[in-house]
Amino acid sequence: MSSAKPIPVSAPQGTPSLRAAYQAWLNANSPRSNKPAVTASRPEGALKIGIVGAGMAGLYAALVLQENGHTCHLFEAQPDRLGGRVYTHRFNAEKNQYFEAGAMRLPDTEEQQPLFHLVDYINQKVPASKRIELIPYQLYDDTGDLVFVNGRRELSGQTMSVAFANAHPEALGFPLSPEDRNKTASQLLDEALSPFLQLLEKDFDAGFAEIVKYDNLSLFTYLTELKGWSIEKVNYVETMTSATNQFQQSFTELVIESMDFSGAQWKTIANGMDRLPNACADVIGRDHITMDAPVRKIENLPDGRVAVHYRERDVQVFDRVILALPPAAVRMIDTPQWSPTKTQGIRAMHFEPLYKIGMRFKSRFWEKVPRPANGGQSISDLPSRWCVYPSYGIGDDDAGVLLLYSWMTDAYDWLPQQEDERIRLGLRDLQTLYEGVVDVHAEFIEAFSVAWPDKWATGDAMFFPGQFRRLFNVARENEGHIYFAGEHLSVHHTWIVGAIDSALYACQQILGDTELEPLHREGAELVGNDYDYSACAAAPAPSK
Repeated sequence: MSSAKPIPVSAPQGTPSLRAAYQAWLNANSPRSNKPAVTASRPEGALKIGIVGAGMAGLYAALVLQENGHTCHLFEAQPDRLGGRVYTHRFNAEKNQYFEAGAMRLPDTEEQQPLFHLVDYINQKVPASKRIELIPYQLYDDTGDLVFVNGRRELSGQTMSVAFANAHPEALGFPLSPEDRNKTASQLLDEALSPFLQLLEKDFDAGFAEIVKYDNLSLFTYLTELKGWSIEKVNYVETMTSATNQFQQSFTELVIESMDFSGAQWKTIANGMDRLPNACADVIGRDHITMDAPVRKIENLPDGRVAVHYRERDVQVFDRVILALPPAAVRMIDTPQWSPTKTQGIRAMHFEPLYKIGMRFKSRFWEKVPRPANGGQSISDLPSRWCVYPSYGIGDDDAGVLLLYSWMTDAYDWLPQQEDERIRLGLRDLQTLYEGVVDVHAEFIEAFSVAWPDKWATGDAMFFPGQFRRLFNVARENEGHIYFAGEHLSVHHTWIVGAIDSALYACQQILGDTELEPLHREGAELVGNDYDYSACAAAPAPSK
């Protein structure tokens, strides 16, 4: 297959950010790029704004709009939880007896700074007991994290450590060519993608232009058709670094995602990620949030206002409405008829399924074995795929919780299973990892699983080839006084900052202000926010 025809591109001046450049390029190459990004004039007086969805996008939009003098009310379908895909499940009220069923880590990078600015903003407005404390997140522990693929173990019979597997990749049993079998999966992926990153460092415009040449391809197609990779080589790299069929998704999407895991310092929130949305709700005011309120219909009224029909017969009327929802939830609401491309975007934008099961044990046995894992994650080709060890409570003598995590095609395999069978299979996979070291069943107390395809979010945004170029900009355009937000409407897919970015953009549209800044602590300089919202919204010239 020949590569796509190169398109002249240019990064926004003074914005050396791949995501910002991609955002501007998407705007400039949109099928409807001649339509102004922000269509509203700045309103006079306070608006009454309804926000459907109290995930991070809806909560952030409410904070921004309230900060600018407007009145907001949020509608959340869940009866007892807000935060969307920020979901902390607590087995009990004791310390560290929880796991993150949704978002669990925060990369402290330049492009993620709006999230850290939000933490600063919230912390100046809530009492000390509700402030957000960031602690280190341990992404890897090579000597304690385990690898079990293709049924292979070390000669001693014990499960390989990540360090052993990295030193002896040929022992993993993948049928690779002689020149590849002594390389780690990460090394092979770096060989394929590092030329783009090196070119970005040398000449950002040229590097970016080279990346977007392949915007309509999947990473799988790029590797097999253009780089000559065998199916076995793809399987090796995908198995060891990602999830089954992940590489079938957008080349640009996965190149950008790979940069998120390059050189980041990682954080998480002490005592649970849900402290962030709950603190946001406290600042907004709980009386401005209606829980257990699934929205059934959005109706344009003759006077230009918008009616929100929720529950069975309840209705509220607003000057503006934001649908801060994933596409699957928007699609189930009775809405006005929109353009075919908008409708296609809502129907087609791809969300990858996610599955997690948190398992609670009498002790943190993974920290007490001869090769202890202090945080990090083990990898296998078993149905559970990834075993994630908590970065909080390391060294505790009390009971502990770890989680098993799979996504993409691996997650679908868990959907038909009932909860008791999910628990049985999870314990089986853990016992396989710790065979001859720990009796996992004797340590087990309880478990709780979350299959995201059963939730409103259905998973997280991860576009197929061409979906950014064809659907993204049309999907985030407002329809009259109805606006849209959610991490799928940002180039920051899968991250909380994507929800923040999309919410800020919706607020810019409503207020007619492309210069509207992210929230930040009063009196603080907005440092590190290299995502240039105004430049990207305007996208003045052509340049996942």
